[in-house]
Amino acid sequence: MTLTKTLAAALLATAALPAFAQDGPVRLLVLDDMTGIYSGNGGPNTLRAVEMAVEDFGGEVLGRPIEVISADHQNKPDVGSALAQQLIDEQGVVAMTLGGSSAVGLAAQARAGESGVVTLATGGYAPNFSGDQCTPYSFHWAPTTRELARGVAGAVVEQGGDSWYMITPDYVFGHALAADATAAIEEAGGSVVGETVHPLNTNDMASALLSAQGSGAKIFGLANAGTDLETTIKQAGNFGLSDHLAAMLVFANNVQALGLEQAQNIRMATSFYWDLNDQTRDFGNRIMEMNGGQVPTMGHAGAYSGVMHFLNAVAEAGTTDAEAVTAKMKEMPLSDGFYQNASIQENGRVVYDMLLAEVNTPDESEGPADIYEIVATIPGDSLFLSAADSGCPLTAAATN
Repeated sequence: MTLTKTLAAALLATAALPAFAQDGPVRLLVLDDMTGIYSGNGGPNTLRAVEMAVEDFGGEVLGRPIEVISADHQNKPDVGSALAQQLIDEQGVVAMTLGGSSAVGLAAQARAGESGVVTLATGGYAPNFSGDQCTPYSFHWAPTTRELARGVAGAVVEQGGDSWYMITPDYVFGHALAADATAAIEEAGGSVVGETVHPLNTNDMASALLSAQGSGAKIFGLANAGTDLETTIKQAGNFGLSDHLAAMLVFANNVQALGLEQAQNIRMATSFYWDLNDQTRDFGNRIMEMNGGQVPTMGHAGAYSGVMHFLNAVAEAGTTDAEAVTAKMKEMPLSDGFYQNASIQENGRVVYDMLLAEVNTPDESEGPADIYEIVATIPGDSLFLSAADSGCPLTAAATN
């Protein structure tokens, strides 16, 4: 049986349950934005996905029950880092999924790496998770800013959108996405003529949009996400600027929040769509039955996939020891059917084919969950960096 606890309840149980008992529960932590601007991308539905994976696995491993603990890091790196360390020390957490702000996820990943705990960055899109801030026990399920940008920017430039103005949130993910988009635009023969950097959780994007309009750029590149992205798209519509937008990270929940009338025809790269095949449809329908019809995002799918793969590796290794489990995870194939041509690199980077999706028009949609048309499959080996080129200091290339 899966036991889900709030952080407060988990800490109250500390005195009664030794954190490192070898016959006690195997504890997994969902460390995410549960209530803030990224909670729709991950948050409660990531928790549901992890619970579903544990249930599908059978609720126990190595003869021990599996517990799922969730904690809200509030998109604050100091809070996320402290929570990760506290739950490792006091609850004996052996693995954690990371979502929400990439800065928070990277801080928590560093703590986990020092403590010998496996991390699954399923909702963190900065390249650093499997790049310069990788750990011996870190895995990166979410696509990075490189794949997201290159999946969209090159195609837009080829279609004539050769001058861009970037609208960028002021944190590690936003700057990385803007930099990767700029590189992809320039490689395709385009140029970036300007940029506005804005703080997280901004309610008024008028100044940024008017600056973009004044620059004369054909395309306004949106390097933000979550409610910041939704605000930008809504206000662009108010100014009659929707035709200029190119968004590098759009989630299914953003499209549902905006509605097809506002979001129609936006193209984006994604690693997952719920209506792709029988396995994804089963996962998607089950989550939507639990959450009132919210379409699962690639972060939710990654959490299910990552936790299921981790538990299979624990069973195969016969231990929760991070070194042994990590070796098994990199050796074993991914078998959930969510990804095409999937493999795991030496640096923990999960590689797969990406999907180029276009948001349906209201007339094209056959129901509330019918939001995308998959217009192309982009081979993963043309998008993802190799482990040797990732900047991860633990790869063979870096250590030789």
